[in-house]
Amino acid sequence: MTQTPNPAQTIAGSILGTKWKPRLIVALATEGRLGFGECKRELEGISNKVLSDNLEELREHDVISRDVVQEQPRRVEYELTAAGRELYTILESMADWDATYVVGTGAPTVLLADDERRLLELYSVWLAADYDVVTAADGREALALLDESVDVAILDRAMPGLSGEEIVTAVVNAGQETPIGILTSKQVSPDDVTVPADRLLRKPIAKDELIDVIEELNQLTTVAPIARDIEARTHRLAFLETHLGSAVKSTGPYRRAKSELDELETERAATAAAREPWRRLLEREDEDGSEAGSGSESATDDDPN
Repeated sequence: MTQTPNPAQTIAGSILGTKWKPRLIVALATEGRLGFGECKRELEGISNKVLSDNLEELREHDVISRDVVQEQPRRVEYELTAAGRELYTILESMADWDATYVVGTGAPTVLLADDERRLLELYSVWLAADYDVVTAADGREALALLDESVDVAILDRAMPGLSGEEIVTAVVNAGQETPIGILTSKQVSPDDVTVPADRLLRKPIAKDELIDVIEELNQLTTVAPIARDIEARTHRLAFLETHLGSAVKSTGPYRRAKSELDELETERAATAAAREPWRRLLEREDEDGSEAGSGSESATDDDPN
């Protein structure tokens, strides 16, 4: 008689308890078949070696299949097997559990960093009812506090120690995904389009605006990295137009940023269009499987290496 596995010591648990494998499963479930480069783009911050190792481990457990779709130049694509889609339903159930038992029981943590203590106190009072507020009075203190426990950060642009921009750069280089808004009292210039933040905010800021921005930033962790990047770039262009008028569109920094955004949106649209036939095929397979009343394993192609 086969012994039932200990629920705390399952292979499924070991897979879903890692950093990257659940994200890979979600990416393949929501986007369909993906090439290696597309997987890396969906999992911002992962190295080639770590991605390759995680893909191979998922193949070993029959969670994904690997298909060579083109020899010259060589291209392979990955997709979820029936076992992989079952793991995705477990991830969805875990998200439902969070929504039922976690969301709302603990307030999101917001880091506020500004060397004007009067403003820190004012912002803290505004947010105290809905957020767990952490404050810092200089850049170095802010960077030390800005770890994975922080859900959203609002940083002053000009602080002693480190500027808001330097903090954002350090966070991004470390692979951390905390959404960040930067408050600035400086005169807006076309070069601000390159400030590496999800949101740019102009001082003085009103209570309603601050709360709305924090709510927007708090939702960004559920957005795909490329979609978040596009949203941030779009916001920065709109920020310039709001504060400098339509004349800013003729400046070099604006034109370059707009061109980069257009290329990114075109790339995203082309990728989505290329995946659409595979997505429809998977949907048909799911429908056929439901009608048959029993699951069947997806075919896998062993890579000859």
